[in-house]
Amino acid sequence: MPPAKRRCENGSDDQTDLRELIKTDISNATQEIKTMVTEEIKKNITETKTIVNNQEKNILERIEKLEKQMENGPKISPILEKVQKMESRMEAESDAKKSLDKKFVLNETFCDVLSMEDGDCQYGKCCEHFGQKWKLIVKRLDNHLGIYLALDKERNNEEWSVDTFTSFEMSGEQEYNEIIQQKGEICSGHMYGVAKFWTWAYMHNRFLVDGKLSVKAEVNIKKLSGAIKPKLIDFDASAKFSDYVLEVGGEKFHVLKQLLAMRSPYFEALFYRNFTESTKDATELKNVDPTDFQNFLEVLHGENKAIDDYTLEGIMLLNDVYDAKTVGERCQEFLMEKSELSLCKKLKLVSKYSNEELKEKLISEIKTIEEYKSIVGDGVDDFSLDVAQALLRKSLTLH
Repeated sequence: MPPAKRRCENGSDDQTDLRELIKTDISNATQEIKTMVTEEIKKNITETKTIVNNQEKNILERIEKLEKQMENGPKISPILEKVQKMESRMEAESDAKKSLDKKFVLNETFCDVLSMEDGDCQYGKCCEHFGQKWKLIVKRLDNHLGIYLALDKERNNEEWSVDTFTSFEMSGEQEYNEIIQQKGEICSGHMYGVAKFWTWAYMHNRFLVDGKLSVKAEVNIKKLSGAIKPKLIDFDASAKFSDYVLEVGGEKFHVLKQLLAMRSPYFEALFYRNFTESTKDATELKNVDPTDFQNFLEVLHGENKAIDDYTLEGIMLLNDVYDAKTVGERCQEFLMEKSELSLCKKLKLVSKYSNEELKEKLISEIKTIEEYKSIVGDGVDDFSLDVAQALLRKSLTLH
């Protein structure tokens, strides 16, 4: 019988043998692969253990070396010491930025000064600071130049008085500058300052530039007195559940330590981390306006009506130091939804008390190039770097 026919007749047995052979080959190959993988894993594990052991050895040697250096040499390496000094300086600078001082700066350029006659005054623009409107005034009298600070009488014709420490400064194009410091009380609707800053001729020769005079005033409010809104919460001796007294500007505030500590890291540290203060039942908060502190405490206790356009900046100033999250959120909500302050003033507050979300929202409200120019012209000296950069980017989108 021909071979081909024989394969056909016996095909079933041949196919069975072939399947068995394939199964055997696959099994052997699989076993070889398993063996190779196992050996490779064991090799990697051994190498990894060696690396780890070497690292542990190196770390232990470095620790021992550092311990010996600390025992026999200086406690802090020169590099570490420099880093710590840098960190301390940065913390100090940060603390300085978060001062509780109520300060602001007024800058004004008076035009056509040479046209002023004896007795004439020129008035600068009004600027909002701490709930009041301020402006600079120059006056010619008896051939002398006078420089004054004025507090506008606007809020329902209420009488206000402010005890301030102010420095007045004139500057000229030849780097001449003169500064006179003045301390005194200013009442709403009135002005105070220096009646004879310089003779008219000296001012003309030294400080006048193209008929324009540049004047600057740095103002530090020591005390602001006047019509005060009714208290929403009494923090006097009748206050329930109080267990601590905070003395602020001659007034006593009876508070519950635990509540303040829960909402403010500053008071948590004061009451529970500062051993000296934690053992007392009263302490003084220096350089704090009692009216601002009353408003701050009211917001901290849930009285959001304590925030208005006149109290807002004082509350934000305190919260910049006390860092109560709820107070910050309430101030932000008011500024975004209810405040009638100018857009420029809002951006100045954002510059001083950083808030990225609010910054972006406010800048998005600038719609025209005229509005942009007005804001930049009025607030350029008070805007932070990030706000100024955001405004610059905004200008590229306006036509």
